Amino acid sequence: MALKNVIIIGAGGHLGPSILSAFRNDPRFNVSVLSRQSSTSTFPEDVKVHRVGDDYPDDEVLSAFKGQDAVVSTIATASAGQQTRLIDLAIKAGVKRFIPSEFGSDTRHPNAMAILPQYFGGKNASVDYLIEKEKDGLTWSSFVTGPFFELAMAGFMGFDIPNRKAIIYNDGEGSWSTTTMPSIGLAVKNSLLEPEKTANRYIYTASFTVKQNDVLKVLEKITNKKFDVDYVDAEAQKVIGIEKVSKGDFSGAMLLIRYINSVNGNGGNYALYHPTDNELLSLPKEDIEEVLTRIVEK
Repeated sequence: MALKNVIIIGAGGHLGPSILSAFRNDPRFNVSVLSRQSSTSTFPEDVKVHRVGDDYPDDEVLSAFKGQDAVVSTIATASAGQQTRLIDLAIKAGVKRFIPSEFGSDTRHPNAMAILPQYFGGKNASVDYLIEKEKDGLTWSSFVTGPFFELAMAGFMGFDIPNRKAIIYNDGEGSWSTTTMPSIGLAVKNSLLEPEKTANRYIYTASFTVKQNDVLKVLEKITNKKFDVDYVDAEAQKVIGIEKVSKGDFSGAMLLIRYINSVNGNGGNYALYHPTDNELLSLPKEDIEEVLTRIVEK
């Protein structure tokens, strides 16, 4: 099953550029982008861009999907519910592989889902729908990557690098799996080079499995500065996060994802119970000090 023609939905977001770059750098693929008319994202001149209405009109999306072998969705979590219709259009267009906008936590972990159903429910529903549609000949792959490491270091996991501050949950010894964005891009691209081995299943990647204390130690070494560290009670942060989310304030979701990753037993360290697919996907071995040095220098 050759998967050569690929279209990316939402290629201008956080993760999309890394996925687009991976495909652009491999001559075995023809990659294009599906972008909403109102989007201000810009793309390289050599990339074909299919502009469609903001509500993804069926006829326009179907036209863009025609001739595509694979659809990679990186649309925002808030729009995950729209993927059901996009999946139907992919089937109608004869697409062979659909990669939903999952990327991140292991949403199938029961504890993670119980903590943040508002955030993970739509993602799970998309995969459930894809499983249902296997009978129509559409295959799928869903990626569990942990937090994108670069975003985790931009405040998501409690580190304020410019101001040399850190918020550490409990004693900082909870371990979590995480993948850099370039490696996620490579993983998505390389999964299409192994279509039979990556079909109809979750794919797990990890650049590192770390603790907040590990990151803090490396950051202090790189910057040659002691960070101002605030140790906080994870359970108290969880309560605050749940209350915020219940009021529609999704800044609470960040606190809850930090909790899932910082407190053992919630699927943050999925390498404990599921082997990664790093080797299958030919992902490079990464050094956390090298990666953090690049982030600090930026």
